[in-house]
Amino acid sequence: MKESEIKRSKVLDVLSIYVPSFFNMLGMAIVSPILPIFALSFDVSFALASLAISMYAFGRFLADIPVGMTADRVGRKRVMLVGAAILAVMALLNANARGFWEFLAYRFIQGVGASMWMTGRQTLLADILKPEERGRILGYFQTFNLIGQSAGPTIGGIVAALWGLQATFYFFSLTAAITFLLTLVWVQEPKNLKQRKKGEDHFSPETVKRLLSNRTYAMACLATFTVFFMRTGIISTMVPLYADIVLHLSSAEIGTVVSYATLINLALAIPVGYAIDYFGRKPMIVRSLLVTTLAAFVFPMTSDYFQISLACALLGVGTSGAGQAPLALATDATINEPHGLSMGIYRLFGDVALVVGPILVGVIADNSGLRTPFYFVAAIILVNAVLLALFAKETYQRRQRKKETMKDTKD
Repeated sequence: MKESEIKRSKVLDVLSIYVPSFFNMLGMAIVSPILPIFALSFDVSFALASLAISMYAFGRFLADIPVGMTADRVGRKRVMLVGAAILAVMALLNANARGFWEFLAYRFIQGVGASMWMTGRQTLLADILKPEERGRILGYFQTFNLIGQSAGPTIGGIVAALWGLQATFYFFSLTAAITFLLTLVWVQEPKNLKQRKKGEDHFSPETVKRLLSNRTYAMACLATFTVFFMRTGIISTMVPLYADIVLHLSSAEIGTVVSYATLINLALAIPVGYAIDYFGRKPMIVRSLLVTTLAAFVFPMTSDYFQISLACALLGVGTSGAGQAPLALATDATINEPHGLSMGIYRLFGDVALVVGPILVGVIADNSGLRTPFYFVAAIILVNAVLLALFAKETYQRRQRKKETMKDTKD
């Protein structure tokens, strides 16, 4: 590939893009079901136990932009390697923490490590992927992430049952070490990166203003904020609460309900990736947001397991392109900008939503009941869809390119 001077093949893509991402996501997901339980072992309140998740998200939030800038200065691979090493070491320290606040400190640093690996990975993808393959490759990337995300909680639950809660952190450390080794061996740094970024790798208000003044990029950032807000506010928080308190479903039923959205995501990630390249980023994002809006409106109208399962399946259809389409749009729109900084800001929007989403919908639920948050989130998603349709510009559409080529041939 001329722009990045990286020789790529399908095998190298699998080894350098997909497999490390799978192990990285698998490790994070392995500890997810036991984090609150492990935190409670320090004899703290439920509110304090929830900080085990929030502190990790806060670490990611604070690190996103500095990490992006560092990736532009020292390279993507170095940032990814340090991030994977931090994840591995902090997981070991998590398992052996002697107090709750010590445990939280390790979780915070772990969030920084996660930001380093994931921001570095996204920045490198922005460097090496051509516009005509961006949706497809990101579709495969999302599929491997989802496989790790889906398998992780099950593996974590089995590990905890067999060897105790601490063992899940040891497994997390192992997957992070594997991620480090795969990154070290297979990930390649673009050879002409420093030359291409010379003079553009420093943070400045002018650069940030220029990035956010780019309407298409700004709309992509808003889309990822909305998607993360919906995932943490609706899927992770309100659906389980609504299913438990209003529908009186069992824990097993709630688990399967939530999994339907992920399974639909997994089934559609690759075909949607191809559609993003063919039909364009903008129409796929708008479609995703509109279907997700409909699903959010449907949830509070459900009255049994079957109905809420259908609502989750509809949500899975709506969010099937929610990860890769905004990222493809943001990458296209900033092709001549510092990729590290632009990806850091892009990830910042998602991590802000990760932090505030559960808190905000929880406050609304406390004051207005469990149905109101669904309508609130639906309204946010709908507004985002309208804004994106009005202000974002299409950056790549193979169907339109094909039509133009055919027309030129005829002429």
